[in-house]
Amino acid sequence: MKKVLFASTALVAASLGSASFAAEPITGSVGGYMMMGLVYMDEQGDEIGVLRDGEIHLGWKGTSDNGLTFDGRIELEAYTTGDQIDENWARVSGTFGSVMIGSDDSASNAMEKGVFYGAGSRVGYWDSFYSAMYTSMGGDVPVIRYTTPNISGFSAAIDWAPNSSADGSRDNNLVFGNYEDGSDADGQRWSVGAKYEGEFDGVGFGIGAGYLDGDADVYDDGRWHVGGEVSYVGFSVGVHYDSAGWAWVGPAGFSGYDDSLAVGMQYETGPWTFGAGWAFALAGPDANNYGAWVTYAIAPGVTGTLGYEGNDVGEYNTVFRESENMVTGYLRVAF
Repeated sequence: MKKVLFASTALVAASLGSASFAAEPITGSVGGYMMMGLVYMDEQGDEIGVLRDGEIHLGWKGTSDNGLTFDGRIELEAYTTGDQIDENWARVSGTFGSVMIGSDDSASNAMEKGVFYGAGSRVGYWDSFYSAMYTSMGGDVPVIRYTTPNISGFSAAIDWAPNSSADGSRDNNLVFGNYEDGSDADGQRWSVGAKYEGEFDGVGFGIGAGYLDGDADVYDDGRWHVGGEVSYVGFSVGVHYDSAGWAWVGPAGFSGYDDSLAVGMQYETGPWTFGAGWAFALAGPDANNYGAWVTYAIAPGVTGTLGYEGNDVGEYNTVFRESENMVTGYLRVAF
């Protein structure tokens, strides 16, 4: 009997031991990307420019013996800019989800669905580098964010920032509320978002939505978005709506934000990826943004892309002429 009891106790102990978490020390990593190419832009007087853009990513990750994971990343721009350090954050994750503190896209933007881009977002029709339609109101600022665990494809997040203009030249290692200059770009900002991703009989689908608001005048009554996409055997289609995706400034400084809609598609076959889309304002001054691209995977981590992007923003614009066209050819090397 004692032998049976001893054997049973040993078996339970072994089972508990196998279920325990093994600690992994914090280890660092280096990654990033570089893009190199040429850009033709008629907005600059029919000129050809040299593209060289990239980032170096410094990361770290480790796990405690109780199953908590600690990780983070710092992104350094590969060229001189006023915002030399881009996203930078540290995070603690577990069965409860994760808590992150640092500069990153808003919780709302993180749950965006229904939009496609060329490699590195250098070509697109929504929120790309040359796009007249954009989501920059949800850009990087120091925040604290909670993200739920992924439950059967569903996840959600919420974050809060004490000051919505604390990034870039106003970066600091300790961020409080409004600056003394009283700029309407200051003030707290918060956002929420959720998405669901799944697959049924080979058909992939996803839907995402988010809401962002803050004290600064630029947020007005807040903004929200919703989008969805469906994919099958390499072909994907998506639709995205944003309540304030088109920002314009007209005569005498009159300005506003209007609803916009984006529709796009993408097809992947072997090393090739083809994409195209169109975004347009639903109210206010007419505005259209459209793009198309083809990408070829040359080697692991290396792609070549040729794309076209154009926009027509009529008389209401501060950055763009009434119409603008860009043709871009570039290599993207990721490591």
